[in-house]
Amino acid sequence: MRVIIIIGLVLAFFMLEGFMIPNNYQTYIDKHLIKAKHLEATYGLPVSIQFAQAIYESGAGRSNIAQQSCNHFGIRCGDDWHGLRYYSASGCWREYENISSSWADHAAFIAKYYPNAMYKSWDYYRGLEGYGSRGYWGKITKIVKRYKLYELDKDFTCN
Repeated sequence: MRVIIIIGLVLAFFMLEGFMIPNNYQTYIDKHLIKAKHLEATYGLPVSIQFAQAIYESGAGRSNIAQQSCNHFGIRCGDDWHGLRYYSASGCWREYENISSSWADHAAFIAKYYPNAMYKSWDYYRGLEGYGSRGYWGKITKIVKRYKLYELDKDFTCN
């Protein structure tokens, strides 16, 4: 009986741990939360979506591209990019002078790409297509749900 209780407690611990935000992600969120909230108010891009994309695209700023180019969102150069460029084996990436510029450009980029998604709840993004690889937004919204990032968002339910 004692073994069953111990096994149950161990399983419960691992199940709960799967939903906790890792320390490095929480530190990243704490560091950039004010900036993300400002961009949410300015562009209507939910804080949860911003952080989920930064976690997915750059491991919360830890990827090589993020470290070398301050690009925390994996935005490629594209034909209309006239700013700094960072080249890696996987292609051309937008480069920024600082992390704040990366965050601001990301919000403007998503607002331009999906104007109808601005000022909508995070779960609206689940149905979007045409950005990133197939199923991209499903991966982003899974991150939002897994770490309960939606708790950081302004309430857009009236929109």
